[in-house]
Amino acid sequence: MKTLGVSCYHHDSAAAYIKDSKIVGAAHEERFTRKKYDNSFPTNTIGWLREAQEDFDHAVFYEESTYKQFKSDIKKHTRATPVLVDHHEAHAMSSILTTQWETCAVMVVDTVGNKFSTSLGVYENGKVTWLKRFRYPNSLGLFYSTATKFLGLTPLSDESQVMAAAAHGTPKWSNFIKERILPTEMGDYTLLPDLSRGIGSGVLDWDIAASVQNVLEECLTNLANWLFVETKLPKLAYAGGVALNCVANTKLLTDSYFTDIAIQPAAGDAGCALGAAALLDRPLWENAYLGITSSNEISTDECASRLLKGEIIPIINGRAEFGPRSLGNRSFLTIPFKENIPKLDAIKNRTTDNWRPYAPVCLEKDVNTYFDVVKPSYDMLHIAKSKNNHFTTIDNSARLQITNFTKNAYLSRVLELTRELGYPILLNTSLNAKGKPIVNTVDDLKEIQLPN
Repeated sequence: MKTLGVSCYHHDSAAAYIKDSKIVGAAHEERFTRKKYDNSFPTNTIGWLREAQEDFDHAVFYEESTYKQFKSDIKKHTRATPVLVDHHEAHAMSSILTTQWETCAVMVVDTVGNKFSTSLGVYENGKVTWLKRFRYPNSLGLFYSTATKFLGLTPLSDESQVMAAAAHGTPKWSNFIKERILPTEMGDYTLLPDLSRGIGSGVLDWDIAASVQNVLEECLTNLANWLFVETKLPKLAYAGGVALNCVANTKLLTDSYFTDIAIQPAAGDAGCALGAAALLDRPLWENAYLGITSSNEISTDECASRLLKGEIIPIINGRAEFGPRSLGNRSFLTIPFKENIPKLDAIKNRTTDNWRPYAPVCLEKDVNTYFDVVKPSYDMLHIAKSKNNHFTTIDNSARLQITNFTKNAYLSRVLELTRELGYPILLNTSLNAKGKPIVNTVDDLKEIQLPN
């Protein structure tokens, strides 16, 4: 079976191809068009995926409101039979496929998908069954994106800045928010119409950010615990744009009743392309390196040598990551020398947001030496507490990536080499210019003002 999954029109277009239960590839359209958050029909991504074969059998889409447009557009690229699936089922399957679980609880939380914003259910016998659903505009994604705008940032883009800013503040507005904006209890929440009354001034306020983050975490925990009580299942597949909040993800692990939580690295709508295809043909998940292959041909020995000299190295190696985060194949790498941070800020054009921390990466075998972790993450989906303040926020937390030779042989070899000389932790941040997508190929490096 040759199954194409497509995400487009609303936010973060992507396409994915599964052939006979194997993921051939998956990529964001923005990586090809160089337009961040490109929501157009993924013509370029589909063209890349078709290079390896003649045609697809099925083309799967997940949004009922634009399905007619999809059927018209897909006919220009393939003779595949169009198939419509549920938006939140596609989200759910995108995380389920990263596991080998045959049964689990399911939670999807985003802004809106086919009129729903939150869906709680169970996965068994290859099928998702919903137990409880919330309709838009009663939406946690809307709550967080509105707060993002209210804090002077760009909604559906800068939510990660709100998450990072929360570490600098105290949640003193939490009770106000729960009383006036987002009442929550076990298995329930209600987003009231006026989201912003009484607090804030349109600028980034640490305490408001902390309060918004705190209430979101409480809401998610209430939903998860209700779902656990209903299903009695110890494992949770969690997806949707809100599942990219790695601080809240870690809170779910510590405060909910679930013993394990699976999240897809492309948890937002882009991941629906893969999840939609997987609803027809569930593949075996290996890792997030599913995009186009390219290399700037820096050997591991050369990379380690230049890192030890204090350089900031742009790495393009192997297949691009699927999802919004660089995981070593399209990354800036550097050693945590104090003087490197302002240099990297300059390259990334961080002027007003240079308070945001960079992410550390270390070998899996070293993680417990340098970090306290709830769940090690290969995909930066959880946070850890640093034992010696490596790239942490003010509260000593870090969006940590761990790796090993099975997950990423190149990155692991570089870490082995720097580790031997006393530097077991590297800084890893996305290889892109401000306002541009992560680079796809070597040609895209021209967008970045690299250091001499």
